[in-house]
Amino acid sequence: MNTVEWSKADMKPYTAKARRADNTSAAAKGLLWPGIAFVALITQIPFLVTLYLSVHQWNLMRPDQGITFAGLSNFVAILGEAAFWEVLKNTFLLTILCLALCLVGGMGLALLLNRDFFGKGIIRTLFVSPFFIMPAVSGIVWKTVILNPNFGFSAYLAAKLGLPPVDWLGQYPLETIIFVVAWQWIPFFMLVLLAGLQSVSSDLMEASVLDGANRIQQFFHVTIPHLLRYIEVALLLGLIFIMGTFGEIYVTTAGGPGYASTNLPFYLYRIGFQGWDIGGASAVGVMIVILMTVFMTVLFKFMRRTFGGELS
Repeated sequence: MNTVEWSKADMKPYTAKARRADNTSAAAKGLLWPGIAFVALITQIPFLVTLYLSVHQWNLMRPDQGITFAGLSNFVAILGEAAFWEVLKNTFLLTILCLALCLVGGMGLALLLNRDFFGKGIIRTLFVSPFFIMPAVSGIVWKTVILNPNFGFSAYLAAKLGLPPVDWLGQYPLETIIFVVAWQWIPFFMLVLLAGLQSVSSDLMEASVLDGANRIQQFFHVTIPHLLRYIEVALLLGLIFIMGTFGEIYVTTAGGPGYASTNLPFYLYRIGFQGWDIGGASAVGVMIVILMTVFMTVLFKFMRRTFGGELS
């Protein structure tokens, strides 16, 4: 009897501590609600409005028709256009090739900068600087200063080599856009992967050397498994922003010639701000959200399957 009473008395401090911990956890969770409400206000409510408009017919050039319920006719009309499938192909190529170039280029630069050398801070700053240039400014610089076939740097270099100048944006519009976007996003991948490389344990690398691993084996069996989380973060953010590329296209090719360099965000702009079709533009916006979700799901399932569930 005394033992039972002592046990209950002894448990009282621990019960009080657990109660205080629960109260603290509840208070901390309560602090999350303003943030959740703010995020819902600026993201989910506009998306719900877009979803509402996507099933309505509303053309600003025909105010006499007003806003009428159209069901899925906007989606059917968009999917029935041959231009949509060309734009979808362009978006897929732009996103996948840019992510591949950014991952390879960012990994290469991160490996080069993951060491001590004179002027390391200045070199890193120079490599990172393209990421801080506004997309529209970057597109204008590439279009006028570098790639202009009359007075750009590429024309000057071609003349020095005795070659005819190439109109890169006219003959290879999508390929040029891919290069410009990758040039701007490689520094971001470099920063993320460099942070991952600097967190690799030196003891782990020394142990792999003692086990007889060479540089290549260290990279694929020690470094890459350690960087998987960092690669996932870089690809996730890169996918979100690269798939939404707009500024570079707007100031360089305007989506042309025809639809040769038009991606889905610029296609939405064409429908909504050139055709004044709010319902059709909203339908394209909903499709972009769905396709981005599908892209992310497929990409990360592929990564998890490739690396044996290391990311799960």
